[in-house]
Amino acid sequence: MFFAPPASMAATGSHDFSNIFKACYSAANASDESKSACLADELNLQSKAVADLHQSTSELLAGAEKQQLADDFVGWKKSILLDCSIQADSKTVPLERENARKYCLIERTLGRMNGYETIRQDRALGK
Repeated sequence: MFFAPPASMAATGSHDFSNIFKACYSAANASDESKSACLADELNLQSKAVADLHQSTSELLAGAEKQQLADDFVGWKKSILLDCSIQADSKTVPLERENARKYCLIERTLGRMNGYETIRQDRALGK
């Protein structure tokens, strides 16, 4: 596999939860409904950001590397959907389960973006 950032990378690097999300989530208090809205907005924002970063990273590559990155992106999307759903299954309340799934998806997306930054830096350094 061309690219597989560990889940631990999600909280490190240059990509993180947006300030809007952080403010929304802390204002949501304990309300799962409010948290759900914050998570949905953040997931949409980060999903678009990873797609944009994937595209711009892909433009730095040629031939087989470019195709491998594209194939890996598709596989990554499928695997995080499954992994995050399985991880969230431990929650018994449906809204809590959905919130846990969204949070996991966001973390994995942030990790992916940090991995793209590594690829971009390596290309800039001529590696």
